[in-house]
Amino acid sequence: MKNVTAAIEFGTSKIMCVIGREKSIGRFEVLGAGEAKYEGIKNGRWLNPSNVEEAVAKAISIAERKAKKRVREAYVGVPGGFSKVICCEGCIKIPGGRVTEKDIENMIDQAERSIDDIRYTIVTSTPVYFVLEDGHHYIDVVGASARELRGLISFVFASNEFIELVTDVMERLGVKLRAFIPEVLAESLFLVPVEERDCSAVLLDVGYFDTNVTVVYGDAIVYNKTVHAGGMHIANDLSIVMNMDLNTAEQIKKRFSFGLENNGTKLYDYAKLKDGRLEKYNHAMVAEVIDARVEQLCEMVYKALEQSPLSVTRRTRVYLSGGGLAMMKGSRDVVQKYLKKQVRISTIEAPQLSTPNYYVALALLDYVFETDYLGEGKNKKSILGRLSELMF
Repeated sequence: MKNVTAAIEFGTSKIMCVIGREKSIGRFEVLGAGEAKYEGIKNGRWLNPSNVEEAVAKAISIAERKAKKRVREAYVGVPGGFSKVICCEGCIKIPGGRVTEKDIENMIDQAERSIDDIRYTIVTSTPVYFVLEDGHHYIDVVGASARELRGLISFVFASNEFIELVTDVMERLGVKLRAFIPEVLAESLFLVPVEERDCSAVLLDVGYFDTNVTVVYGDAIVYNKTVHAGGMHIANDLSIVMNMDLNTAEQIKKRFSFGLENNGTKLYDYAKLKDGRLEKYNHAMVAEVIDARVEQLCEMVYKALEQSPLSVTRRTRVYLSGGGLAMMKGSRDVVQKYLKKQVRISTIEAPQLSTPNYYVALALLDYVFETDYLGEGKNKKSILGRLSELMF
């Protein structure tokens, strides 16, 4: 029988539960998905922890009804705001003269001993690169002749505050928690092609309250920073400057188009008010407010990328995701203009879940099926399994 499992995403404004089944050909298929709005996560904090359980229960219930499957266990995504990425160097002697997977495990353990932060727990550890005695950087070294092995290891942590609350919620709901998966890692591996990751790439996930800026190299995250700005700030600016309520501002934002419609020929943007009336707003002013906020967001992203330990050049491609900006028409071009880098928006074929606001949930399922959580994945080429000698 094919494996069926569930993954839960904790977004900044919604909780998603997706139930999927492994496919013999291809990656996986979604059997059902449930979404529940909640107060959310802002600045790395729960806005209302007491309502998290209700939202999780609702998301699971909707997904179960659609999939006609009972969720008895699930994998949980760790949001960027509750994550921390640290890269540490490890160095060990190779007693047998040839590098084995056990040697690499020992090097990871040795690097881990240098980390001490009682506020966080390690959820994943991935080699970024290895260095042999010739001084070159390698992606894979298993079987290589060496007396000493050095390397850089990426450790992704989850805040104990997040782990404790979610563990309690899942226990009360009677759902077994199988593992915590960093959302930024799963989404990077899901959306960014291998050939791009082997040269390093940036994942830019603009959510409702926050934006995650992630640098990925190979199969590892080398840097992640949560910028406290997102789609809500665009709507909030419209609300303040143009004297409209936040729901109206959200309508205007979602229908806004960067580019062709902003060439002076469009005069008004329209929104439906609570009483059913259509209200018009000056398009030039709407465009000015939105453009100013997006420019500011890109400046924050640019500054965040300057702190990356791995250099981000003009050639480094940026993959735009999340429901805060990527779904606005023309967003790719405007982000590309302000970041001065090539920007891509990946296209995912998933009925009813093909838009960027669902990519994290799909990425979590993909991560489960493509790693060894449920047995060795058929399509995944891990750091240890990829036969390449790519150097920086």
